[in-house]
Amino acid sequence: MHRQKKTCIAMMLCAAMLSQSFVFDAYGTSAADSSVSKSASGASMFTLDKLGSVTLKQSVSVKLTDMNISVHPDGNILTYTLRYSNNSGSRVDLFDYFSKLSTLSGAIIKGKVVTSDAGKRTLPANSSQSVTYYVNIGRSAQVNGMKVSMFGWDFSRVTYEKKLGGFTIPAQYSSVVPVGKSKKMKMNNISVTAKADTVQRYEINGKVYIKLGMKLSNGGTKVLSDPGYKAYLKSAGGSIFELLPESSSTGYKLQPQESRTIYYWTEIPSTMKTRGMTLQLAQEDETLKMHLPVQSFKLPAAASDIAVAKGKSARWMMKQQLVTVKAEKMQQMKHNGKVYLRVGVNYANGGKKVLSDPGYKVQLKSAGGSVFDLVPEDETGVSFKIQPGQKRTIYYLAEVPSKLKTDNMTMQFMQEDEALKMTLPVKTFKLPFVTADVPAADYAVKKISVNHLMIETQLKSASVYAENDTGKWSLQFRVKNLGEKSLKLPAYELSIQTNEGYSIPVNAKALANVTLKPLEEKLIDLRADVPLHMKQNMLQLQLTEPAVEGKISFPTARYNIPYAQEGRSHLGSENIIENDHGTFGVKLSSYQRLPWGDGDQIAARISIRNTKALTVQLPELKAQVKADMRDLSRTAQIVIPNDQTTLAPNETVELYVLANVPYSYNFNQLRIELQESSGEDVTRFLSLNTRAVNNVVNQVAAGDSYLIHTPGKKAEVRERMSTVYQDSSSNLLYTELEMASQETRQSMQAQLVAYYKTSDNEYYEAEVNQSSVKTSPKGKNLVTVWSKLPLNVNTSQLVLYVGEGVSGGKLTDLEEESTEVIGSINTVGLALSPRAIQPATNLGNVELFPYKLSITRGEARLSEGKDMLNTVIHYNLIRNGDYETGEYEHKLIMEMIDPTGQSTEKTLTLGTDLSIGSNKSYSITVNNNFRKNVSGGGVRINLYDEFQGRRMLIGSQSYPIIYEENQANKSDSD
Repeated sequence: MHRQKKTCIAMMLCAAMLSQSFVFDAYGTSAADSSVSKSASGASMFTLDKLGSVTLKQSVSVKLTDMNISVHPDGNILTYTLRYSNNSGSRVDLFDYFSKLSTLSGAIIKGKVVTSDAGKRTLPANSSQSVTYYVNIGRSAQVNGMKVSMFGWDFSRVTYEKKLGGFTIPAQYSSVVPVGKSKKMKMNNISVTAKADTVQRYEINGKVYIKLGMKLSNGGTKVLSDPGYKAYLKSAGGSIFELLPESSSTGYKLQPQESRTIYYWTEIPSTMKTRGMTLQLAQEDETLKMHLPVQSFKLPAAASDIAVAKGKSARWMMKQQLVTVKAEKMQQMKHNGKVYLRVGVNYANGGKKVLSDPGYKVQLKSAGGSVFDLVPEDETGVSFKIQPGQKRTIYYLAEVPSKLKTDNMTMQFMQEDEALKMTLPVKTFKLPFVTADVPAADYAVKKISVNHLMIETQLKSASVYAENDTGKWSLQFRVKNLGEKSLKLPAYELSIQTNEGYSIPVNAKALANVTLKPLEEKLIDLRADVPLHMKQNMLQLQLTEPAVEGKISFPTARYNIPYAQEGRSHLGSENIIENDHGTFGVKLSSYQRLPWGDGDQIAARISIRNTKALTVQLPELKAQVKADMRDLSRTAQIVIPNDQTTLAPNETVELYVLANVPYSYNFNQLRIELQESSGEDVTRFLSLNTRAVNNVVNQVAAGDSYLIHTPGKKAEVRERMSTVYQDSSSNLLYTELEMASQETRQSMQAQLVAYYKTSDNEYYEAEVNQSSVKTSPKGKNLVTVWSKLPLNVNTSQLVLYVGEGVSGGKLTDLEEESTEVIGSINTVGLALSPRAIQPATNLGNVELFPYKLSITRGEARLSEGKDMLNTVIHYNLIRNGDYETGEYEHKLIMEMIDPTGQSTEKTLTLGTDLSIGSNKSYSITVNNNFRKNVSGGGVRINLYDEFQGRRMLIGSQSYPIIYEENQANKSDSD
């Protein structure tokens, strides 16, 4: 036995030397313990971690870890917790050991195990566990100086028990956690850090309440469920009030490493001081029929419900998420003769989960004490969701008296609590001064919220022109999605508000089905007609969400409409326009008005330049054309000569807008609008308005040429010759044009359209004949043009107006014979030099361009006694192969006059009847009564160019008749 004692002492000394800590006496106190008490005499202790441990046997020890006390009418209950540690290789039976509490009055009371720890009877090898005991200490209220002694059974002693050591509670120890400090404790056998966080005093309906918040942090590895503690508020004077948890603070579950604040409420007397209060937590032991103390916390003085200052924000836990809230603005609105106050509140979710609707009740309080319910303007419930890190502004609305003073107003958030059966205040804000609902300034950007996502809006442009007694307004409205998700815009209602109090609807169909991708923006064209007797310079555009039954619809936004008269386009001047496809430089390059059929046709050439650094895809366009008050859109067509559909940066496309107009209709203003359509939706691409309606046709002097610049059909055109085919009723003016290709590849030449114009501004439509095959680079085309003219027209002063034919939105394709030409572009005036064709006196060089005929020799033979005259001509016929031509419409008429004066005609086709080549011959045989009347002489051959049934003598020459006598008759006479 002595050896065991020495061994134990040696081990204790070693432990003391190694740890430089405690050498325990029989009660667990030590010299070091006493020194700690002296040095810390001025500071309170609320943990017992400085106390040493008591050895129960080798490798088995126990430590006092916690002590708490609660007041009860039948005697105060003290609980203490012992932590047993078994470092041996075998289990320990805990019923071999017990503890007793010695009070300051000298009473010694054996500790009893609380019901929840009653099952802890053994301590497995190499393990530790805590056991809590309770004792009734009567009226004692202080634990300082009390002792907890440890005993083991020893049946060799009279009392059968042996004292193994003990713990003396230091004088500076307090079982109450000081103000602002946290305490690590066990809840449901899980390590939890607890702290009495906030204390606030509220006056509700004439009563005074205390709201207490206790913050819990789960430091364990398991979910902490609500331990169901009872909470009490103890005043400095000793009064005790039961604290009831809010509904959200019951039945909770706290994940590992998660923190949460639990709120309690209790009613107190209005005169009670709130300094020096204590929070006591207790747990009901149903078996023992008593509340056992868990932990007590000293509380700070209760803070009053001070309203958050104007412009400041407040943070609090909302649905277990830390949320920052700010009352941003208050506006006064009017609707149907009533006055409303609209308060915007910004929520910023600082938590890690989605914040759902907290279900607050919100009230507006005036400085005079009047209270008004604030109703959320937006839908709440399932639609109220704020993502982590997201900010969102919710608007609340209250109807108020028209004469209510709006200075020093407050807004209070409240929440119904089912557990407490009362409405609890949450937070009060002082509201900013009321601001008027001011429209956005001229062309200013205004941000608005759509489904809690932010968009940017702007009235980007506005212009007006007068038509009769109406102001025709064109507005361009811009919207941009600033969010990170796609957004479908509501079917907004748009109207123009006049200074006279009228609301004029604006067609907002373009806004009906708009979906914007993140950061996408869209330009929307709007139109409105405002009577001119209203002030055009004091208009506002109003944007309102679709009406919902039972909900007041206030304007979402309003925008000043700057007064600006519609700008005019001048020939050759570029204007910058912007639409959904990009930013473009637009120029009216030329304007022409020329005859077409029984009326006129206008042709406006428009240049569109891409000013941006990205390639643009042009949409399919259609034209709306208006000349003064007359709508020409039904006949309007757009022609893009080169079928260009994309524009590279700084690239330009030229297109033509054509429309038919009665030739007698004169106008001073032309309005052109290019539109794109998608289904029933029509969007303006660009618009032009000009008074430059003077016909501009480039004039080309006689003998000069002009160029066709159209890509793919570039050519140089000049007059080759013009002449007149006459008859008794009219003249036929005939012109040959030489069109030389300027392309570097084989290409189809432009289909020409032509009119002859007199000096009296009379126009005669001309027929055009040209080749329908491709022309080689530098190749030439022979184009023939002709028209019948009255005899009184002076053909020497005619100008040929010639342009490029168009069909189906492009240049007419010569290969498609069925294609109808429905207009022309790029018309020029080509002065002509008509000349009379002088007949040649011999047929050695006769021109029927592109053919040239040369009759080298001719003779007629007549045999004596015969009536048949046989004439043979010898010729060379060549064709100029440099030219492509259309169908050759000229005919060669050969007239032969015999010696009797009788005329015989032959219609010859060049290339067939007269074949191309040299040393060719052609014969004509004529039967007549030649035997009696002719024995010599000659025949005359006249050549005529016949065109459209009209003849022109181009040459004449006589050839001899060779008379052949009958040799038989001659011999008889001899």
